[in-house]
Amino acid sequence: MGTEADFQSMSPWIMIDDSVLTGFDRNQVSSNFPLSIDVDETVANVFSKLSVSSSNEFCSRNLLPVNGEISGIGTSIGAGEGFGEGSGNRNRNWSMYSSVGHANHLTVDPHVHHYPLWRNRELRSSGFDQPIDFDQSSDLLHKQQLFSSSKYSSVNDDVNVNFVSSTTSTTSKSRNHQVVSLLSLKELRGMIHTLAKDQNGCRLLQSKFENPTNEEIEFVVYEVLDCITDLMKDQFGNYLIQKLITVCNDDHKLRMLLSLIDVPVEMVLVCMNPHGTRAMQKLLENLTDPYQIALAMAALRPAAARLANDPNGHHVIQYCLIHFPSDVNEPILKEIANKCYEVATDRSGCCVLQACMEHSHGKVRNRLVAEILGNAVLLAEDPYGNYVLQHMVGLKVAEFTARLVRQLQGNFASLSCNKYASNVVEKCLNESGEDISRKIVMELITCSNPSLLLTDPYANFVIQSALTVSTGFVYECLLELISDNMSSMRTNLYGKKILAWFEKRRILAI
Repeated sequence: MGTEADFQSMSPWIMIDDSVLTGFDRNQVSSNFPLSIDVDETVANVFSKLSVSSSNEFCSRNLLPVNGEISGIGTSIGAGEGFGEGSGNRNRNWSMYSSVGHANHLTVDPHVHHYPLWRNRELRSSGFDQPIDFDQSSDLLHKQQLFSSSKYSSVNDDVNVNFVSSTTSTTSKSRNHQVVSLLSLKELRGMIHTLAKDQNGCRLLQSKFENPTNEEIEFVVYEVLDCITDLMKDQFGNYLIQKLITVCNDDHKLRMLLSLIDVPVEMVLVCMNPHGTRAMQKLLENLTDPYQIALAMAALRPAAARLANDPNGHHVIQYCLIHFPSDVNEPILKEIANKCYEVATDRSGCCVLQACMEHSHGKVRNRLVAEILGNAVLLAEDPYGNYVLQHMVGLKVAEFTARLVRQLQGNFASLSCNKYASNVVEKCLNESGEDISRKIVMELITCSNPSLLLTDPYANFVIQSALTVSTGFVYECLLELISDNMSSMRTNLYGKKILAWFEKRRILAI
């Protein structure tokens, strides 16, 4: 068994900063080791000569195996070194953790300094009752400033700074709002735009508009003119603009309107914004001068169809249709008529088109009706277009209904079997005159296969409406058709609905 003297007589190893072993090759070095080392006798003395010096980087090198009680041993002891068990081998292969040594040394007694390695699973001690820790978690390293805590302290500093800055920011905002509340509008020169986009700032500004002077209104209008589109689209700023509009005179409103229409696309974007659409409607609501209204209509006209189909923009168009005369709305009505089918088949657009028919007159209205009727069959089968046709019938203008029936003539049987168009056929039966309803029912009875209508999921409702409005000869024809198909109707879910209609009428007659 080797002695401590044999171990100490070994040739020194040289370690450089990048942990490359120099001076001797591995074969030469391994041949210098004694066959075995008496750990009990030598380890304490060896560790007493450890020199530990400051370093921020620790590198690992597996040691060369030798025959003996310990299967491997490491480099000569340098700064920050320690034993570790290598992974991936059932035998206990020892490794040393070393860095470059420096002039300042510290004697380490492994029997005194016991530092658990549970913080670093890669450095599991073996061969001693109490493991030695030279990892970064060791208190020894902190005492000797071998491990810099700058990155940890910097993180803590950042957290503290962020917390303090957040608290300071909240406190400063509160103080700023208190200061702003004490200032007059004139003293807020250059701050209106920023304050208006802040929730509390906007409230403070609005509170100063309870009894504003003309000079104060003039000042605020001047402040917001260049950023009016931005404020109208802002979740808080739009409230300031709405408040400002209500206290402005015609001259101020004209200047604001001109600023809006200076870039037409910006005005359209305001209308399509969920906040901007409210501010725009407030502006339109407060326009009283015909010239200003005409300017607004001219600016809206090019994008009228696009706005009609927009979930937010259609509110602006409908506001104009409801609150302004038909001749004032003529520019946007013509634009919508030009793109009638596109508007009628849109979820928002179909509502706008119904408002167009209801609030228009004369030539413009006739133009709209003509465009709608030109696409009547397609619109009847559309999920949204069918509502436009139903609304036309609901206006109870006999001329419009008669023209619609003529457009749909020859298609009533197929339309009755359509989920959406069947509603249009029912509307025509229920709200048109006897002459028109008779024509529709006779077309249904004389179609190529009328028995299919009695058991169709949608046409059965049309037949029920036909039974309700029919009289005389037409009613007798319907009864005969039903009687001929009674057996098939009794075994069909939808046929039973028609038979239930008769039962209901019988009960009501009792």
